[in-house]
Amino acid sequence: MGDLLAEDAVQVVHVSGELDWETVQAGHASLPPDLQVRYHIYPYLHNMGAALAAADLVLCRAGAATLGELPYFHLPAILVPYPHAWRYQKVNAEWLTSRGAALTLADEALGSELLPTLHALLQDPAQREALQNAAAELARSDGAENIAKALLAL
Repeated sequence: MGDLLAEDAVQVVHVSGELDWETVQAGHASLPPDLQVRYHIYPYLHNMGAALAAADLVLCRAGAATLGELPYFHLPAILVPYPHAWRYQKVNAEWLTSRGAALTLADEALGSELLPTLHALLQDPAQREALQNAAAELARSDGAENIAKALLAL
């Protein structure tokens, strides 16, 4: 984490889940104080919408909600499908990636590819903007209305 936080403008919000919370806390505690203040850790985040609204780039798994949240907030993303979730997260990641709204990394490639990919995106505003624009194209602000119309039609 220190390598990523060494870039001056980077702030990281890390939502770990309860299972990895102790490991994340230990990693946070091992950082120098000037990096700790830019690494915000949570076992669970109750207002994920606020975090996503403030984000410039997202690194996350590829659960079903991701298909709506990232486009809604026009967020470029690096998706890492959870390898033990059958294949649906891989399908979700491929859907966003094939539309230019995300990059996908395999879970087993995180150790070698994550930091270079993050650094490349952080240093390439044009690529981030292209991903962001593609995500924005996928956003559907009329989703609730469309669902209501479909229900009424039934």
